[in-house]
Amino acid sequence: MAANRQLKEEATCSICLEYFSDPVSVECGHVFCLSCITRCWEGLQTDFPCPECREISRSKIPRPHRRLGNIVELLKQLHTPSATPQGENLCREHDEKLKLFCEDDQEPICVICRESKDHKAHSVLPMQEAAQEYKKTLHGQVERLKKELEFLQTWLAEESKTASKVEGNFKNQVGVIRSTFELLKTFLDKEEQQLLSKLENEHKENMKNIQEKLSDLEKQQSTHQDIITEMEGKCQQQDVELLKDVKIFLNRCNTVKAQKPPEDAVVERTLKSIGENSSLQDKLLELKETFPAELESSYIKPGESTFPTEREWTYIRSWATAVTLDPDTAYRELILSEDGRSVRHGDIKQDLSDTPQRFTTFSDVLGTQKLSSGRHYWEVEWGYKTIFTLGVCDEAVSRKGQSTPSPENGYWTVSLSDGKYEANTSLLTPLFPSVPPKAVALFLDYEAGRLSVYNVNDRSQLFTFSGASFPPTLRPFFSPETNDEGKNGGTLRILPVTQD
Repeated sequence: MAANRQLKEEATCSICLEYFSDPVSVECGHVFCLSCITRCWEGLQTDFPCPECREISRSKIPRPHRRLGNIVELLKQLHTPSATPQGENLCREHDEKLKLFCEDDQEPICVICRESKDHKAHSVLPMQEAAQEYKKTLHGQVERLKKELEFLQTWLAEESKTASKVEGNFKNQVGVIRSTFELLKTFLDKEEQQLLSKLENEHKENMKNIQEKLSDLEKQQSTHQDIITEMEGKCQQQDVELLKDVKIFLNRCNTVKAQKPPEDAVVERTLKSIGENSSLQDKLLELKETFPAELESSYIKPGESTFPTEREWTYIRSWATAVTLDPDTAYRELILSEDGRSVRHGDIKQDLSDTPQRFTTFSDVLGTQKLSSGRHYWEVEWGYKTIFTLGVCDEAVSRKGQSTPSPENGYWTVSLSDGKYEANTSLLTPLFPSVPPKAVALFLDYEAGRLSVYNVNDRSQLFTFSGASFPPTLRPFFSPETNDEGKNGGTLRILPVTQD
């Protein structure tokens, strides 16, 4: 075996460590593959060093070593494993069956190899026994790796959830910042208009007063000019003429005196800078202190009602979304209109396929629209219905089992039941409309994590889900409930939204 290894080493190129391919010799006598020595000398013009001994060759063209090439080809054939007609591997050196496995050299050997000097002192096992032992070892490693793979998959799932939460939290914070600054802009625009309007009115009043003063001064100026002209003419007369009625002229002259217009406090205040104008300064300080209260009033508290301004209501309704009902999700006893804008309970189960998308436990149906970003507004009326639920839900909610409609389960909804309005929070929150609503408006601000519900009849804000970490996709949610023997008849209808 040692001689076999040595023979193989002699037939191996010292550059690529493979059997010689087109062997060539350089001037020092060392042999290399033609391609290997060509790469080594690539770019050299003179003095070609031997890669092994560094002796310089004068010629860049090595000599072919054909006899060594023939020997290498024979060695390749000898070292190619042969097989018996039955497919059994034979020893390359002794042409005997490979029945043993040398653990020291990690290679199959024959019984003659076992008695040779190369293997006599080595640990040797029968081939089948060695194979069984290594199979056990391999199976053990496979089981270990499978368990580690399970851990990796679990950790990957956990990190993916964390990534989703971080992404959701980021979007929520972006939405809160944007909503907050929109409120600030709205508030500042309103205050700006009020201040500018007040300043405009003051300016008009000031200019009116100033114009009156200018008119009075111009009249005084004209009177003085007339008297001066008349007196100068009098002085040019003869003594007799000058002395006639001179006393009357002097009395007239004494009655004409310049009068300065009175000071105007409003004008004086207007001429000051904002920093010196106490009125404007006080107003700016008042605005600064008002910010928190104004912003706080924009976030409704559970159980309270607020009324958006005309401008706010117009802004909210500007986000109108054409919501329609998705028939593929509708409970089989629900009847949808052809335009997909109304739904009622029909008492009879229709012959519809039970697809994964369809609700099969409760009288529920989803909107067709998938809400994954932005703001959306829609209105729903219910006629004389006494029980229903409206809102939004996670698109991924289960359609087959029972589930309490709460934010924890992926529902953000309000309900009417037995004359009571409630927000379906973790613990039900009762709502107290100022007037009985016949329709509600829903305003979703996805990035801000907010869903607000308004009474369309008086525009009061009934409830707001705020600070929600919404899932990737929401769907409008409608549940007309059962007819309850006619007590809960009627239809849920999505109203068209027109801008006032």
